Amino acid sequence: MKGSIRALTFRPKTKYMFSSSFFQQRPYAKAGLIAIPLIICMLVMGQHFPKGEVQGYKSKIIAFEFVKNEAEVRGVLDSLSAEELAGMDRGNYIDFAFMLCYGSFISFFFLLAYRRLEAKWLQVGILLGLIVFFGDLLENIQLLNISRAYTSDPEQMDIGAFISQLQLFTWIKWIGLGVALAMAANVLRQQGGIWQWIGWGFFIPFVLSIIAFVIQTPAWIERFTLSIFMGLGLLILLCFLVKRN
Repeated sequence: MKGSIRALTFRPKTKYMFSSSFFQQRPYAKAGLIAIPLIICMLVMGQHFPKGEVQGYKSKIIAFEFVKNEAEVRGVLDSLSAEELAGMDRGNYIDFAFMLCYGSFISFFFLLAYRRLEAKWLQVGILLGLIVFFGDLLENIQLLNISRAYTSDPEQMDIGAFISQLQLFTWIKWIGLGVALAMAANVLRQQGGIWQWIGWGFFIPFVLSIIAFVIQTPAWIERFTLSIFMGLGLLILLCFLVKRN
């Protein structure tokens, strides 16, 4: 009898969580659902990307993304065993799905915001989702090209063109993410109340992106990239918390 009472007690909450009213009251919750495949991709990638510090970076994949010359490429890849290098390649292939998820999240979030607020500047946010996706896509292709050249002939590899393109696409992706979070800050500020104060925090990744781009040291780049991950994670969480005014 007690078990039946408990079931009746909790059933309305479960039903509410998956009811249409939950999404009607939370205008960005549908975008937040993209967190499910996003988290799965992150967990799978984490099983393949090599661990450890290299060249002042705490993350080897971040160090690889931000290499500026052949010497830095060798510094990163020489630190990897054959299995770790193969794991990095596998992680980068999985990253194609990851970039599709977070690019879709950004575009969908701003699409929902545009439908709700009807502000034309939000259309730029929709476009930003595509820009960061294609930036990451082209970045990954260069990473795989460099890795392939290194594996084929580490002594005679010709990767100058790959590195130049890698730098361009890497910064397009990361700065694009910083701009997207700054735009999300304005969306939250229009909610009023506590959300406008939380929104100010989303300007931090954009500020750090400028500092990191100018200085380009491992310490500042890692602060910047960490702020991007934290900002995206917080924005996804807020999608389930922000309600209609």
